[in-house]
Amino acid sequence: MIHTNDKKQPPLRLHIFGKVEKFATISPKRVKLTGEAGKEIKGYVRIIPEKKYPFKLVEQKEGQGKNISYTIERVVAETGEEYLLTVKNLKQTKDRYFETITIKTDTMIQPEIKIRIYGNITEPK
Repeated sequence: MIHTNDKKQPPLRLHIFGKVEKFATISPKRVKLTGEAGKEIKGYVRIIPEKKYPFKLVEQKEGQGKNISYTIERVVAETGEEYLLTVKNLKQTKDRYFETITIKTDTMIQPEIKIRIYGNITEPK
């Protein structure tokens, strides 16, 4: 709704239509790290630039959060260049956590890609 101070003009309804295009295929969109404390727990995400919007990841190849470490590697696949994000749990005790990995790109169309991480670490059996 658009409201003005013009008493002769009632509020206007404004409809905006647009086509949303995908910048990249990110699969899966979230990483769920579930497992027993003390065991290796990893998750993987494929980031595939759309041909119409090519980009490169300019983020460092390795990183670390409070509960996770991760690496980003460029892979040449049949469909072209893509990236593989590998996320590893660092938590060695029973706990749940949430983290976000922010990866910088070389384009202003979408300067960052955010990947959410959920950890659910259980007691060892």
